[in-house]
Amino acid sequence: PLANNLLNNKNDDCDLYPLELNYCSNCHNCQLSVAVDKKKMFSNYLYTSSTSKSFREHFISATKKYISEFKLKKNSYIIDIGSNDGVGLKPFKDLGYKNILGIEPAINLAKLANKNKIRTFNGFLNKKNTKKIKKNANLILASNVFAHSDNLKEMAECMISLLDKKGVMIIEVQYLMNTLKDLTFDNIYHEHYNYWSLTSLVNFFNQFNAKIFKAEKIDTHGGSLRIYVSSNKTKIDKSVNKILNEEEKFGIKKYETYLNFSKKIYKIRDNVRKNIDEIIGKKQNIVGYGSPAKATTALNFFGISKQIDCVIEDNILKHGKFIPGVNIEIKSKNKIKGRIDNLLVLAWNFFDDIKKNNKKLSKNILNIKDLEKS
Repeated sequence: PLANNLLNNKNDDCDLYPLELNYCSNCHNCQLSVAVDKKKMFSNYLYTSSTSKSFREHFISATKKYISEFKLKKNSYIIDIGSNDGVGLKPFKDLGYKNILGIEPAINLAKLANKNKIRTFNGFLNKKNTKKIKKNANLILASNVFAHSDNLKEMAECMISLLDKKGVMIIEVQYLMNTLKDLTFDNIYHEHYNYWSLTSLVNFFNQFNAKIFKAEKIDTHGGSLRIYVSSNKTKIDKSVNKILNEEEKFGIKKYETYLNFSKKIYKIRDNVRKNIDEIIGKKQNIVGYGSPAKATTALNFFGISKQIDCVIEDNILKHGKFIPGVNIEIKSKNKIKGRIDNLLVLAWNFFDDIKKNNKKLSKNILNIKDLEKS
């Protein structure tokens, strides 16, 4: 099922689509075999980036870094693509930058951002909409949206056309090498059409009048890559070759790397099922914590539903809804009655925060990642 399209009622039907990853031996990009209509996924979106404290902090520190690195002035024009509830632009606004614009396809999130005085254009970034948007941006941000487009060439062309001659685009993507290395297969879902390495990103931008001049690894979403792109002749930083060499050494250009990944995740599925059955066999209950998109992928792949009583979630937009495919109810923390033998954290990238803040809920707080081991 579509990972973020939560159900309103337990017995609602939901559409199912194949979830398969294809590898291209020419450009080394990984891409889903089936592209679901983007309007089905992004027109009303329940994921609000600001719910997470670590994300808010991530964007605050990124803002300070960009201001100092690119000597941004108070009147610099900054665009954020896929701006969600404005989380990436808020730190600029708080520092007195007024010339900012979010571009966000979800009606509910664009409304929320505009209500919070972060000017947001509601729509997808395409050629038709680009005509309505002011050009010559000094900085264009795209955080965790570059995997979310099936019409990438048009999106990249639009971004380049909005950029000032000396402007910079900064793109953050979940990093394929981390997914392969750490076996974080649950970061694969229909909203992410593409799974990027620096190798495939360099190949992608080579077809435009644009170059990646710097790259760095960051730790959002269980491991991400941040790239800096320019359409002028900027000196290429040594970080680009360093990461490209690491990827080559790892085997990013070898089909065998992907086949091995596949074998390992089916082994993970066997381990999780066995470990869940052992807990249930001890007559203990399990309550989940966190219903991110990755939980939909994992639970459906594992075939786990009735074994989990419900899932606790901090994002109020998700309360009272059900995870599609497995039909587990999502509840507010204060709706939980009775004891919790095992609190199973599905939002594993926030495990430390969740464990620290919920010690009163259960004596046994488990990370779903720990159940993946035999």
